[in-house]
Amino acid sequence: MTARTATNHPLDDPFGSALRGRHARFARSHRSAIAYDTAVSVFYAHPPELTPAAYRDLAVLAGPHGTIGLRDRSTPLPSGWQRLETFSLVQYTGEHVATSVDPTLVALGPGDVAEMTALVRLTEPGPFLPRTIELGRYLGYRDRQSGQLLAMAGERAQPDGWTEISAVCTHPQARGRGLAHALIGAVTAGIVARGDLPFLHTTHDNPARRLYESMGFIHRSTVTLEIVRVPGKD
Repeated sequence: MTARTATNHPLDDPFGSALRGRHARFARSHRSAIAYDTAVSVFYAHPPELTPAAYRDLAVLAGPHGTIGLRDRSTPLPSGWQRLETFSLVQYTGEHVATSVDPTLVALGPGDVAEMTALVRLTEPGPFLPRTIELGRYLGYRDRQSGQLLAMAGERAQPDGWTEISAVCTHPQARGRGLAHALIGAVTAGIVARGDLPFLHTTHDNPARRLYESMGFIHRSTVTLEIVRVPGKD
């Protein structure tokens, strides 16, 4: 596991950097804790050292029985907090990933959210909420005959100088056709055209890592992400 260094690089805390910068319009906060609007994204940001005060701030923001993602926790959870899941969250950067243009890809918008949500539920690439599409540009591939959405990818967090590629998924019936590769290349093209660099997150055991690495994404860090639940009111 690659340890993070004590720097102020925006990718050390990508969601906090985004929420305090270009995504500030989506932010809700309480003292040291900050998070996305609950209809936009599930992600929270917190101080590197989780003190009792920081835990209290997170609990206020999450509300009773709310769930929070904690990065690299090194202090004990408060009494009554429950750990639900633990992941090794792998971060890749794509400074040298080739861009591409594919005329078969289509822009996706608010009118496509129901179909996008169905594809996400089927393939489970990560969280996608009713207003996630507002975070950035999304592209998809539709079957030429039926019009069914078969694959998609888009943009999520936007820390300073960077844009995260997210929601990369392909319907099981359309896998093996290079759609994820084409979508990542096209989303990267839009990111680079704005003057940003691409990055992405995945889990340590995700087979998609082979695709990302074959495209030139470089492993930057691996951190522990814990999903925890805040207790209810006494």
